Amino acid sequence: MPYSVFISHSTRDRGLVISLARLLEKFGVQVHVADWYLAPGEPIAKKVFDLIERADCVVALLTRDGARSNWVQQEIGFSLQRQKAVVPVVEKGTDQLNLGALQGIEYVEYDPRAPEQALNRLANHVNTLKLDKEQREKARLVLAGLIAFLLLLSGSRHDDFL
Repeated sequence: MPYSVFISHSTRDRGLVISLARLLEKFGVQVHVADWYLAPGEPIAKKVFDLIERADCVVALLTRDGARSNWVQQEIGFSLQRQKAVVPVVEKGTDQLNLGALQGIEYVEYDPRAPEQALNRLANHVNTLKLDKEQREKARLVLAGLIAFLLLLSGSRHDDFL
């Protein structure tokens, strides 16, 4: 299962979202953005929260618009409640009081005049999270194989006594 990221953002930051999504996809990361998955007639909150549930982590774009967005704040709260990793990207000059539940959390600083720096730093961080997950999954597979092997051995020894 590919590593997946939900991008929480203000609709005014669509250009930044597209640039970030393209960069993350180059690393093999599956990107979820709520307004890319149209489902007319479905409650928006259900769609958004389902996408967050499926994601391995959430990138919260806290630009001036994103930090003031009620939706972004709700998505962050839901993500934290579900114990998802939340990676904040905070626009330079954003008041720390607008960070809500993410106040005091380390973040990637975003400068709109030089966005490449923040996007690259963020993509590298997400790629590290992805690689960590892949390593944990490999370790689980090896452990499961060892357990299966030991069970087979113990079963064949048991058969020898019968």
